[in-house]
Amino acid sequence: MLLFRVNKIEAIPFEQLPDFRGFEISALKFPDEKPDTIIISLGLNDQLYSDIFSALCEDLFMIASREPDQQNMVRYIKERLLQWKQFLEVNGSQGLSPEAQRGLYGELRFLRDILIKHLNITEAVRCWQGPLRKNQDFQIAGIGIEVKTSIAKQHQKIHISNELQLDDSNLDDLYLYFISLAETSNLGETLPEIIDSIRKMIDLNNGPVSEFEDLLFNAGYLDKYRNKYNKTGYHDRDIIIFYIEKGFPRIVENDLKSGIGDVHYSIDLSACMGYRIKKMNFIRELEWIKNGS
Repeated sequence: MLLFRVNKIEAIPFEQLPDFRGFEISALKFPDEKPDTIIISLGLNDQLYSDIFSALCEDLFMIASREPDQQNMVRYIKERLLQWKQFLEVNGSQGLSPEAQRGLYGELRFLRDILIKHLNITEAVRCWQGPLRKNQDFQIAGIGIEVKTSIAKQHQKIHISNELQLDDSNLDDLYLYFISLAETSNLGETLPEIIDSIRKMIDLNNGPVSEFEDLLFNAGYLDKYRNKYNKTGYHDRDIIIFYIEKGFPRIVENDLKSGIGDVHYSIDLSACMGYRIKKMNFIRELEWIKNGS
Protein backbone atom coordinates (compact mmCIF):
# COMPACT_ATOMS: atom_id res chain seq x y z
CA MET A 1 0.00 0.00 0.00
CA LEU A 2 1.12 3.53 -0.79
CA LEU A 3 -0.46 6.50 0.98
CA PHE A 4 -0.55 10.19 0.05
CA ARG A 5 -1.90 12.89 2.35
CA VAL A 6 -3.48 15.70 0.36
CA ASN A 7 -5.98 18.51 0.82
CA LYS A 8 -9.54 17.39 0.19
CA ILE A 9 -9.85 19.53 -2.91
CA GLU A 10 -6.71 17.90 -4.33
CA ALA A 11 -8.32 14.46 -3.96
CA ILE A 12 -10.82 15.18 -6.74
CA PRO A 13 -8.44 14.19 -9.61
CA PHE A 14 -7.99 10.74 -8.04
CA GLU A 15 -11.77 10.25 -7.94
CA GLN A 16 -11.85 10.80 -11.71
CA LEU A 17 -9.36 8.02 -12.46
CA PRO A 18 -10.57 4.79 -14.11
CA ASP A 19 -10.22 1.34 -12.56
CA PHE A 20 -6.75 -0.19 -12.61
CA ARG A 21 -5.60 -3.75 -13.12
CA GLY A 22 -3.94 -5.23 -10.02
CA PHE A 23 -4.55 -2.41 -7.56
CA GLU A 24 -7.20 0.05 -6.47
CA ILE A 25 -7.32 3.68 -5.42
CA SER A 26 -9.45 4.78 -2.49
CA ALA A 27 -9.80 7.68 -0.04
CA LEU A 28 -9.26 7.07 3.68
CA LYS A 29 -10.01 9.24 6.69
CA PHE A 30 -8.02 8.45 9.83
CA PRO A 31 -9.50 9.42 13.22
CA ASP A 32 -6.77 11.98 13.92
CA GLU A 33 -6.81 13.42 10.39
CA LYS A 34 -7.21 17.19 10.02
CA PRO A 35 -10.64 18.25 8.69
CA ASP A 36 -9.24 19.66 5.46
CA THR A 37 -6.99 16.69 4.56
CA ILE A 38 -7.56 13.16 3.35
CA ILE A 39 -5.45 10.07 2.64
CA ILE A 40 -5.29 8.67 -0.89
CA SER A 41 -4.52 4.98 -0.79
CA LEU A 42 -3.10 2.80 -3.57
CA GLY A 43 -3.57 -0.78 -2.49
CA LEU A 44 -2.61 -4.05 -4.16
CA ASN A 45 -5.64 -6.30 -4.79
CA ASP A 46 -4.10 -9.03 -6.94
CA GLN A 47 -0.94 -10.87 -5.85
CA LEU A 48 -0.02 -11.55 -9.48
CA TYR A 49 0.86 -7.85 -9.66
CA SER A 50 2.88 -7.67 -6.43
CA ASP A 51 6.28 -7.24 -8.12
CA ILE A 52 5.16 -4.62 -10.57
CA PHE A 53 3.11 -2.85 -7.89
CA SER A 54 6.28 -2.31 -5.85
CA ALA A 55 7.92 -0.76 -8.94
CA LEU A 56 4.85 1.44 -9.43
CA CYS A 57 5.01 2.62 -5.81
CA GLU A 58 8.72 3.42 -6.05
CA ASP A 59 8.09 5.38 -9.24
CA LEU A 60 5.23 7.39 -7.72
CA PHE A 61 7.20 8.01 -4.53
CA MET A 62 10.06 9.52 -6.54
CA ILE A 63 7.64 11.78 -8.41
CA ALA A 64 5.95 12.90 -5.17
CA SER A 65 9.17 13.46 -3.24
CA ARG A 66 10.74 15.81 -5.80
CA GLU A 67 7.70 18.07 -6.22
CA PRO A 68 7.20 20.55 -3.32
CA ASP A 69 3.95 22.01 -4.66
CA GLN A 70 1.04 19.73 -3.75
CA GLN A 71 -1.16 20.71 -6.69
CA ASN A 72 1.62 19.93 -9.17
CA MET A 73 2.43 16.72 -7.30
CA VAL A 74 -1.15 15.51 -7.64
CA ARG A 75 -1.20 16.41 -11.34
CA TYR A 76 2.05 14.56 -12.01
CA ILE A 77 0.93 11.51 -10.06
CA LYS A 78 -2.38 11.39 -11.93
CA GLU A 79 -0.61 11.62 -15.28
CA ARG A 80 1.83 8.90 -14.25
CA LEU A 81 -0.97 6.62 -13.05
CA LEU A 82 -2.64 6.91 -16.44
CA GLN A 83 0.69 5.95 -18.04
CA TRP A 84 0.88 2.95 -15.70
CA LYS A 85 -2.64 1.96 -16.68
CA GLN A 86 -1.64 1.88 -20.34
CA PHE A 87 1.59 0.06 -19.43
CA LEU A 88 -0.29 -2.69 -17.59
CA GLU A 89 -2.92 -3.06 -20.30
CA VAL A 90 -0.23 -3.53 -22.96
CA ASN A 91 2.40 -5.50 -21.02
CA GLY A 92 0.51 -7.15 -18.15
CA SER A 93 2.40 -8.10 -15.00
CA GLN A 94 5.06 -10.39 -16.49
CA GLY A 95 7.18 -7.91 -18.42
CA LEU A 96 7.92 -7.83 -22.15
CA SER A 97 7.29 -10.87 -24.33
CA PRO A 98 10.30 -12.33 -26.21
CA GLU A 99 9.07 -10.66 -29.41
CA ALA A 100 8.69 -7.30 -27.67
CA GLN A 101 12.18 -7.66 -26.17
CA ARG A 102 13.66 -8.21 -29.64
CA GLY A 103 11.74 -5.28 -31.07
CA LEU A 104 12.94 -2.96 -28.32
CA TYR A 105 16.50 -4.23 -28.66
CA GLY A 106 16.41 -3.48 -32.40
CA GLU A 107 15.20 0.07 -31.86
CA LEU A 108 17.88 0.66 -29.22
CA ARG A 109 20.55 -0.73 -31.53
CA PHE A 110 19.58 1.79 -34.17
CA LEU A 111 19.48 4.58 -31.59
CA ARG A 112 22.92 3.75 -30.19
CA ASP A 113 24.85 2.58 -33.24
CA ILE A 114 23.45 5.01 -35.80
CA LEU A 115 21.66 8.05 -34.40
CA ILE A 116 23.74 8.78 -31.29
CA LYS A 117 26.88 8.18 -33.31
CA HIS A 118 25.92 10.56 -36.12
CA LEU A 119 23.65 13.13 -34.45
CA ASN A 120 23.59 15.25 -31.31
CA ILE A 121 22.66 12.89 -28.45
CA THR A 122 19.67 14.96 -27.30
CA GLU A 123 18.32 15.16 -30.85
CA ALA A 124 18.93 11.42 -31.32
CA VAL A 125 16.88 10.47 -28.24
CA ARG A 126 14.07 12.82 -29.21
CA CYS A 127 13.87 11.19 -32.63
CA TRP A 128 12.84 7.91 -30.99
CA GLN A 129 9.08 7.74 -31.53
CA GLY A 130 8.38 4.00 -31.29
CA PRO A 131 7.41 4.04 -27.58
CA LEU A 132 4.99 6.89 -28.32
CA ARG A 133 3.12 4.68 -30.83
CA LYS A 134 3.92 6.92 -33.79
CA ASN A 135 3.74 5.57 -37.34
CA GLN A 136 7.51 5.06 -37.60
CA ASP A 137 9.99 4.16 -34.87
CA PHE A 138 12.18 7.18 -35.62
CA GLN A 139 11.29 10.51 -37.16
CA ILE A 140 13.72 13.30 -37.93
CA ALA A 141 13.39 16.36 -40.16
CA GLY A 142 10.83 14.83 -42.51
CA ILE A 143 12.52 11.44 -42.58
CA GLY A 144 10.96 8.30 -41.11
CA ILE A 145 12.86 5.16 -40.15
CA GLU A 146 11.07 1.93 -39.30
CA VAL A 147 13.18 -0.68 -37.47
CA LYS A 148 12.39 -4.38 -37.77
CA THR A 149 14.09 -7.42 -36.24
CA SER A 150 13.86 -11.15 -36.98
CA ILE A 151 15.43 -14.32 -35.60
CA ALA A 152 14.33 -16.48 -38.53
CA LYS A 153 17.22 -18.18 -40.36
CA GLN A 154 15.56 -18.56 -43.75
CA HIS A 155 12.51 -17.24 -45.60
CA GLN A 156 12.61 -14.13 -43.46
CA LYS A 157 9.54 -11.96 -43.32
CA ILE A 158 8.96 -8.42 -42.12
CA HIS A 159 5.77 -8.03 -40.10
CA ILE A 160 3.94 -4.74 -40.58
CA SER A 161 1.42 -3.74 -37.93
CA ASN A 162 -0.64 -1.11 -39.78
CA GLU A 163 -1.17 0.58 -43.12
CA LEU A 164 0.66 3.76 -42.06
CA GLN A 165 3.94 2.15 -41.00
CA LEU A 166 5.40 2.07 -44.53
CA ASP A 167 3.38 4.99 -45.89
CA ASP A 168 5.67 7.81 -47.03
CA SER A 169 2.93 10.15 -48.24
CA ASN A 170 3.62 12.70 -45.46
CA LEU A 171 7.38 12.22 -45.39
CA ASP A 172 10.28 13.41 -47.49
CA ASP A 173 11.95 10.00 -47.23
CA LEU A 174 11.21 6.67 -45.55
CA TYR A 175 13.65 3.89 -44.70
CA LEU A 176 13.32 0.36 -43.34
CA TYR A 177 16.20 -0.74 -41.11
CA PHE A 178 16.19 -4.53 -40.80
CA ILE A 179 18.29 -6.45 -38.25
CA SER A 180 18.59 -10.23 -38.51
CA LEU A 181 19.47 -11.58 -35.07
CA ALA A 182 20.52 -14.84 -33.49
CA GLU A 183 19.30 -15.47 -29.95
CA THR A 184 21.54 -17.25 -27.46
CA SER A 185 21.17 -18.14 -23.79
CA ASN A 186 23.52 -16.25 -21.47
CA LEU A 187 25.70 -15.09 -24.41
CA GLY A 188 25.72 -12.01 -26.60
CA GLU A 189 24.48 -8.53 -25.76
CA THR A 190 21.32 -8.47 -23.65
CA LEU A 191 18.52 -5.92 -23.52
CA PRO A 192 19.61 -4.55 -20.10
CA GLU A 193 23.20 -4.30 -21.33
CA ILE A 194 22.37 -2.13 -24.33
CA ILE A 195 20.15 0.04 -22.13
CA ASP A 196 22.98 0.47 -19.62
CA SER A 197 25.38 1.40 -22.43
CA ILE A 198 23.01 4.09 -23.74
CA ARG A 199 22.44 5.41 -20.22
CA LYS A 200 26.20 5.78 -19.83
CA MET A 201 26.48 7.62 -23.15
CA ILE A 202 23.68 9.99 -22.16
CA ASP A 203 25.24 10.60 -18.75
CA LEU A 204 28.72 11.27 -20.18
CA ASN A 205 27.31 13.74 -22.72
CA ASN A 206 24.85 15.49 -20.38
CA GLY A 207 22.00 14.12 -22.47
CA PRO A 208 18.26 13.90 -21.75
CA VAL A 209 18.22 11.31 -18.95
CA SER A 210 14.57 11.77 -17.94
CA GLU A 211 13.34 11.71 -21.55
CA PHE A 212 15.16 8.46 -22.24
CA GLU A 213 13.81 6.83 -19.08
CA ASP A 214 10.27 7.92 -19.92
CA LEU A 215 10.64 6.43 -23.40
CA LEU A 216 11.85 3.14 -21.92
CA PHE A 217 8.83 3.12 -19.62
CA ASN A 218 6.45 3.79 -22.51
CA ALA A 219 8.15 0.97 -24.41
CA GLY A 220 7.25 -1.40 -21.54
CA TYR A 221 10.72 -1.75 -20.02
CA LEU A 222 11.29 -1.89 -16.26
CA ASP A 223 14.60 -2.62 -14.55
CA LYS A 224 12.54 -4.79 -12.21
CA TYR A 225 12.71 -7.56 -14.84
CA ARG A 226 16.37 -7.18 -15.85
CA ASN A 227 17.26 -10.63 -14.47
CA LYS A 228 14.64 -12.14 -16.76
CA TYR A 229 15.86 -10.16 -19.76
CA ASN A 230 19.53 -10.95 -19.06
CA LYS A 231 18.91 -14.61 -19.89
CA THR A 232 18.73 -13.84 -23.62
CA GLY A 233 21.60 -12.44 -25.65
CA TYR A 234 21.65 -11.27 -29.26
CA HIS A 235 24.18 -11.63 -32.08
CA ASP A 236 23.95 -9.99 -35.50
CA ARG A 237 23.44 -12.09 -38.59
CA ASP A 238 22.89 -9.23 -40.99
CA ILE A 239 21.72 -5.62 -41.20
CA ILE A 240 19.91 -4.45 -44.33
CA ILE A 241 18.63 -0.95 -45.10
CA PHE A 242 15.80 -0.39 -47.59
CA TYR A 243 14.65 2.83 -49.18
CA ILE A 244 10.84 2.84 -49.35
CA GLU A 245 9.52 4.21 -52.62
CA LYS A 246 6.98 3.48 -55.35
CA GLY A 247 6.96 -0.22 -56.17
CA PHE A 248 8.11 -1.42 -52.76
CA PRO A 249 5.84 -4.31 -51.67
CA ARG A 250 3.53 -2.72 -49.10
CA ILE A 251 -0.02 -1.68 -48.27
CA VAL A 252 -0.65 2.01 -47.63
CA GLU A 253 -3.72 3.98 -46.63
CA ASN A 254 -4.59 5.05 -50.17
CA ASP A 255 -4.76 1.39 -51.23
CA LEU A 256 -7.64 0.67 -48.86
CA LYS A 257 -11.33 0.91 -49.57
CA SER A 258 -13.45 3.01 -47.25
CA GLY A 259 -14.10 1.27 -43.94
CA ILE A 260 -10.97 -0.88 -43.96
CA GLY A 261 -8.23 -0.19 -41.41
CA ASP A 262 -5.93 -1.71 -38.77
CA VAL A 263 -4.22 -3.78 -41.46
CA HIS A 264 -1.60 -6.37 -40.44
CA TYR A 265 0.52 -8.09 -43.06
CA SER A 266 3.96 -9.53 -43.75
CA ILE A 267 6.50 -8.96 -46.52
CA ASP A 268 8.88 -11.57 -47.87
CA LEU A 269 12.34 -10.09 -47.47
CA SER A 270 13.53 -11.55 -50.78
CA ALA A 271 10.97 -9.39 -52.62
CA CYS A 272 12.54 -6.21 -51.22
CA MET A 273 16.16 -6.61 -52.30
CA GLY A 274 15.77 -4.31 -55.28
CA TYR A 275 15.28 -1.46 -52.81
CA ARG A 276 18.32 -2.18 -50.68
CA ILE A 277 20.73 0.73 -50.22
CA LYS A 278 24.27 0.97 -48.96
CA LYS A 279 24.82 1.93 -45.34
CA MET A 280 27.20 4.72 -46.37
CA ASN A 281 24.43 6.38 -48.42
CA PHE A 282 22.05 6.19 -45.49
CA ILE A 283 24.64 7.66 -43.13
CA ARG A 284 25.34 10.43 -45.62
CA GLU A 285 21.66 11.40 -45.46
CA LEU A 286 21.84 11.60 -41.66
CA GLU A 287 25.02 13.66 -41.81
CA TRP A 288 23.26 15.99 -44.25
CA ILE A 289 20.54 16.53 -41.62
CA LYS A 290 23.10 17.07 -38.85
CA ASN A 291 24.94 19.71 -40.86
CA GLY A 292 21.67 21.44 -41.75
CA SER A 293 22.46 21.37 -45.45
